[in-house]
Amino acid sequence: MGMQLMKRMSTTKRFATTKRFATTKRIEEMREAYSDSGADGDYTVTLSDGEPIPIQGAITIKVLAHGELNLVTDTGRWYLFAANAWRTAFPMQPEPGNSAGS
Repeated sequence: MGMQLMKRMSTTKRFATTKRFATTKRIEEMREAYSDSGADGDYTVTLSDGEPIPIQGAITIKVLAHGELNLVTDTGRWYLFAANAWRTAFPMQPEPGNSAGS
């Protein structure tokens, strides 16, 4: 007698909205926890060698106790610059003619 193998089909579906909701909830929790840590927005961090690094969607920016620069973005990315690796961090300025009100 031959043995018959059957492939089981999964009936459980994961919806993308569940994952998106969890990410949104986590971002809101982060934003609330770090609400006293600088303004949210887009930043330009200038490295010690003068190279500008654009960071978009920062929800918190903070200089830590030993001079490290810590940024968290709305996509959940963390940026940590060593104290001697960065020189300045400024909010990005809009390009002429590309203001939000136009």
